[in-house]
Amino acid sequence: MNRFLRKFAKYLFIVFFLAIISFVAIFKYYQKHPFKYKYETVFLGDSRMEYLYKNNNNLGCNSEGLKFTYYKILALNNNKKLKTIYLGLSHHSFSGYFNEYLTNEMDVIPRYFVITPKPMQMLNEYHFLNLHFLFKKQFKRAWDAVTSKRNFIEGHFSHPFKSQVSIKKSAKRIKQQFYQKNGTLQPFSAEQIQYLNVIKYYCRDNNIRLIVVNTPVYESYFGNIPQNYKQVYDQNTRDCEVIDMSHFLTKNTEFLPDGDHISYTAYKKCTSFLDSIVKLNK
Repeated sequence: MNRFLRKFAKYLFIVFFLAIISFVAIFKYYQKHPFKYKYETVFLGDSRMEYLYKNNNNLGCNSEGLKFTYYKILALNNNKKLKTIYLGLSHHSFSGYFNEYLTNEMDVIPRYFVITPKPMQMLNEYHFLNLHFLFKKQFKRAWDAVTSKRNFIEGHFSHPFKSQVSIKKSAKRIKQQFYQKNGTLQPFSAEQIQYLNVIKYYCRDNNIRLIVVNTPVYESYFGNIPQNYKQVYDQNTRDCEVIDMSHFLTKNTEFLPDGDHISYTAYKKCTSFLDSIVKLNK
């Protein structure tokens, strides 16, 4: 039995050692080459932005919290070329439900691990049993970056959805984003608000124009957003340029069933509109 345990421990040590070496190599490579492109104008945000606008400089990623958007901005502005940022920011961005994606969402965190200022500190946010999953996902993200034309934290326009809004599913989405399981209002995310302010200060100090984009939602979804969240949104964006697209689309075929993402039939309309805005702002 002892012999078996020694062999097993030796095997685990070798696997762990190789994993660490591989991880360090990947991390060092992407520290040196975090992005393959240089941008003057970028679109950033979560999946609402990702689906909204078909353009190479749309770097929106699903479930991206503002903390990671900030890290992305730092990496993108490494060459000091950024001039304008269009930031997708919606009412749900201020909800405490987003905290899960900032601290515990193991499918999201690995994208950004290599661009955080002190990446090893992130390990302290996870239980030890989750580390193997973090490393596994990190290797996959890095391999995708090596073998594809786009970087693994840049996001991509991906729109396979052809559907239409469902009032029932839209109402369920509202409950998920703005209410707790016991029916009480979801608390606001202090960290999301904090990093929005950090992004504002960084843009101001680096002469980057920050333009907030309130992305389209279906009329019944918008009508069911708690008034407190509408007030908090106004309070935290009143010092920003805002493009309010929340009522830009009205047809039920222009939305996915959840009512807070646009469908395939609508993205061309939104892309054309945003192209005209970018052209005016040059």
